[in-house]
Amino acid sequence: MNSLRTYRVGISVAIVLLVVVGWFIVKPVATKLPPYLASSAQPDGIKAVLLLLEEKGSQVKEWRQPMHLLPKPAGQALLVVEPDNLSANEQDDLLAWASGGNDLFVFSERPILWAGLPLEAKYMEEKGNQERNVQGQLLAEGLLGQAKTQARWKEAEGLEPLFYDDQGILAGKVQVGAGSISYFLVPDWLTNRKIGELSHFEAVWPHLQKNWSAIWVDEYHHGLQEKPGLLAIYPGWLVAALVQLAVVLLLFVWWKGKRFGPVYTLREWTVRRGDETLLAVSSWYERRGLARDALAHREAYMRQLMHDRWGVHQKADRAEILRCARLRWSEQAVTRLAELLDRLEQARSGTGYSAKRLLADSLLLDEIITQLMKE
Repeated sequence: MNSLRTYRVGISVAIVLLVVVGWFIVKPVATKLPPYLASSAQPDGIKAVLLLLEEKGSQVKEWRQPMHLLPKPAGQALLVVEPDNLSANEQDDLLAWASGGNDLFVFSERPILWAGLPLEAKYMEEKGNQERNVQGQLLAEGLLGQAKTQARWKEAEGLEPLFYDDQGILAGKVQVGAGSISYFLVPDWLTNRKIGELSHFEAVWPHLQKNWSAIWVDEYHHGLQEKPGLLAIYPGWLVAALVQLAVVLLLFVWWKGKRFGPVYTLREWTVRRGDETLLAVSSWYERRGLARDALAHREAYMRQLMHDRWGVHQKADRAEILRCARLRWSEQAVTRLAELLDRLEQARSGTGYSAKRLLADSLLLDEIITQLMKE
């Protein structure tokens, strides 16, 4: 009994020592996420604002695809926070999307000169990142904040100031078509660290309160990208039509009784055909008046033999065939071949072709084919 108790105590002590040593040697470190991520609860993430939007009833969703694939219906909003790179084509796509009746919010410390918008940047004269007091749009409310960016927007026609200080405009709004583009030079005001400081939240929040059908948060420019599938380049109605057509085709094949298992070749197709089969086939050709078709099959077989023996293309002309024949056959055989080629050409170009003439041409074909097979 004592030995069992000692054994249990020893195991417990070993486990405690292992946990303590592991805690000091391998300390758990939180994964460092890129700044301004929608799902990041770290100080430089923006999860707090998005959670508040969801609590207020907004449909907040992440967008991880190229900008030209944004949903077209009006009444939506897109939040782009400190994008790594916004190309000229993407700017055109976003401008067209906002003009369709949507609202675009860009939070970036670096001014992006947007073609077609009255956004012209200027920079403070002071060196360094000196923080300055910022007054809100409504001075009576006494909204205060701190901005570390050195960039400002110049006053321009069509630009509605939202935030400003004594150096210029920090946030402005431009109406484009049926929608708008709001550009904020203070992206850090949305972060979990800054949202509760001074009046940052009170200054930003009024501009995010609108009854949008969906609020998209751009994660595409943060490296979280979803490439569209192969069918994404086709419209939805076309994909649905093709799927229904495939189902109908499958049911049609099933209704026709097609088998999907192995197909075994019947013995009749592997052994030499008997005279009865040949007579039946010839009788069918005769009743149908297919003498010219029968001759065409014989000619195709002859040309196939020439291709196998001489290397002559199956669609070679008369001169090419005779040239190859003179290198291998006697003059008499070449003359017979030339006669056959002339008769075949006349059969193709003529208006009528009788069974009697088919018999005569077939005999001549048999002679040439026999000579070809001997080579």
